[in-house]
Amino acid sequence: MGRAFKNWVYRRQDQAALAGRFVLLAYRGLFAHPSQKRLIRKLILFQVLEIFRRSTLLLAIFGLMMGWLWTVIWFGVLENVPGSTMLSGLLITVHLQEITPILTTMVLIMSYCGSMAMEVAFMKCAGDFKTLTLMGIAPERVLGQPRILAVILSFPGLMLIINVFSFMGAFWGITQAIDLPLVEYLADLFLALEPYKIVLLLVKVLLTSSVLAYYCVYNAFQIEEGAFKRMPGATRRAMTEAFFYGTLAGVLVTVFYA
Repeated sequence: MGRAFKNWVYRRQDQAALAGRFVLLAYRGLFAHPSQKRLIRKLILFQVLEIFRRSTLLLAIFGLMMGWLWTVIWFGVLENVPGSTMLSGLLITVHLQEITPILTTMVLIMSYCGSMAMEVAFMKCAGDFKTLTLMGIAPERVLGQPRILAVILSFPGLMLIINVFSFMGAFWGITQAIDLPLVEYLADLFLALEPYKIVLLLVKVLLTSSVLAYYCVYNAFQIEEGAFKRMPGATRRAMTEAFFYGTLAGVLVTVFYA
């Protein structure tokens, strides 16, 4: 048990050290040559486009299914429950704020973060990190930061996609049960979307995306050069820790903020 605790402490220290290096390199990047800044922007843009290419369809399908499922639950179970809230309130308070961040995290890890961790781990095993270091280029700068920033920048857009399709699926389900105009449906949603809920969602999105992206990159960076057999294990650990800590960050935001 003592050895396990020691390893746990060492791992937390190593994670903090790498995070500090990322922050330091980001600060130095503010004063980098314009050509280097353009290169980093291109790398980030490429990763953002790759994320949307891989994730959009899955998010749209999940969104339509979940929105329709809410109407089934509402009209089949909750409609006659005393004290139950309006469907629009459930869509905003429960679905938008609690469920879709977790769904987006799952889809992002399955479609992008897992393969991204495998890619970075392969470059580390193949000696690309050493080559970049000999060229005077920090691997964290060109391989880690663009991927982390791409996930953070993409997460709000991915959330928007899944929620738009969720509301579409919910509206389609509602129209199968009752005659509800689209304008009235949208008005109910906007009334349920209070300012503090928007702030809570933005904080949750920022923290969740930062944590899950960092853990994916961290585990890929931890693999040793030439250890190709350890790549599958490192990738599984990256995906597991990214989902666990990313979801935990979102839950903690809800607990302490709400």
